[in-house]
Amino acid sequence: MQIYPDAIFLADDAAARLAAVTVGYQVHGSIGILIRAIRQRQKSKEEVVAILHTLPTHSTLHIRPGLLKEIIARIEDES
Repeated sequence: MQIYPDAIFLADDAAARLAAVTVGYQVHGSIGILIRAIRQRQKSKEEVVAILHTLPTHSTLHIRPGLLKEIIARIEDES
C-alpha cells in the first residue's frame, strides 16, 4: 500500500475485498470494472450491456439475476 498508494484491488471474492478495504485499498469487482470502462470511454454502454448479459452463462461470477437486471437497466437509462 505504501509503495503504490493509488493501487486498486480487483476481486469479486467478498472475503478478499473486505481484507483489502481493511488495509486501505480501493476495491472494484467485475461489475465495477465494466462500469469504469464506460466512464473512461474504453467500452460503450452497448458493449458492456452485452458482456453483462453473458455473465450468467460464460462466467464463474455469481450474481443474483434481479441485481444483474437492475445494473443493466441503470446502465441503459444513463444518458
